[in-house]
Amino acid sequence: MATNDTGFSVDLVHRDSIKSPFYNSSYTPDDQIRTAIQRSISRAQYLQDVIASTQIETPSSYDSNIIASQVEYLMTVKVGTPATSILAVADTGSDLFWTNCEPCKDCYKQNTPLFNPNSSTTYRDLSCSDDFCSAAGSNCENNQCHYNVNYGDGSTSSGTLAKETFTFDTSNGKAVGVDNIVFGCAHQSDGNFEPNMAGIVGLGTGSTSLVSQLGSSVGKRFSYCLVPYSAKNTSSKLNFGSNALFSNPNVQTTNLISGVSDTYYTVNLANIRLGNQDIQLSVNNIIIDSGTTLNLLYYDTVDQIAALLEKEIPLPTVNDSQLQLCYKASDLKKVALPDIDYTLGTATVTLGSTNYFVEFDGKMCLAMIGIGQSSDGSIVQILGNVAQQDFHVGFDLDKGKVYFAPTDCIKQ
Repeated sequence: MATNDTGFSVDLVHRDSIKSPFYNSSYTPDDQIRTAIQRSISRAQYLQDVIASTQIETPSSYDSNIIASQVEYLMTVKVGTPATSILAVADTGSDLFWTNCEPCKDCYKQNTPLFNPNSSTTYRDLSCSDDFCSAAGSNCENNQCHYNVNYGDGSTSSGTLAKETFTFDTSNGKAVGVDNIVFGCAHQSDGNFEPNMAGIVGLGTGSTSLVSQLGSSVGKRFSYCLVPYSAKNTSSKLNFGSNALFSNPNVQTTNLISGVSDTYYTVNLANIRLGNQDIQLSVNNIIIDSGTTLNLLYYDTVDQIAALLEKEIPLPTVNDSQLQLCYKASDLKKVALPDIDYTLGTATVTLGSTNYFVEFDGKMCLAMIGIGQSSDGSIVQILGNVAQQDFHVGFDLDKGKVYFAPTDCIKQ
């Protein structure tokens, strides 16, 4: 790292923020929530069809269960010397960092200039003898390490693995440079990628993820604090190293556990409690994912939560074509709503109503979608980003820990 500072933070921009190139001024806040709900429904429907036991299935293929078009949060990274600025998806559900590169023979239409490795003095192809070559499930030709990523919706990215200098413009105005980051230089990318995105920054637990490669320079720690959707003018924060440490006395911590994929941040879902009622859970693993909007829980779990809330809330429900339990927003805001406690291993995360209801079209609806349960546990439950808003959520890969602290993220 080109600085002695072991901690830094960068802006994390939600796709619907006015700072995002995805921002559509013709979309109302209701339109934005509806679209976000549809992205979560698509994710849930995809999970019904996929049986995934591992990320690397063949020596030359790297499979990811994310859907390429599901962009939620973006970050800016500068690649090479001189630097090319790219806006990429920040994804806790994948490992490899890749961006489109010249020449790109068969790539989706990207609105911004592609990275040209021939113009960078710090670009180096990764040799087949490098440990990262095998870690990324790559194949070799002419002593060049090649990668291929297949996404859950059929989208693909393939090209050459290389090492390059990456520079991050931090939230305090300083630049942090990191040498020899392994990334995928894509010469083919096809499918449902958005033209405003220039690649994916993998923030998963695998050895090729950005946080793993930053390694000891940041203590293999990172965190984020997601501002509410209503804060359109404010960016969330993605923190590394000492900036990801927790001083909040109310911090809760638990161990990460092995799950359906080594990439995912999986914890034990020990209990869900609403008031003085416990929800009966059949399978107890859940993924913490910033890239999914709503919580995805098994049908029976969502049914129980909805039934208990309906007993607690003395109001008539209203219908919605997509979500299960809805009320007239103006009425629900006058009622005191119970908290929902998620016991995640040894951590208790208390969700207020803003973390489990979403407001749109004059309604407030339960921010959960039911998914089917597979016999082998390969269909995963997800704690989505609505549930994580106004929490400082941190991950320590060396210690295998995850941290939660209630926080006013706008003030961070």
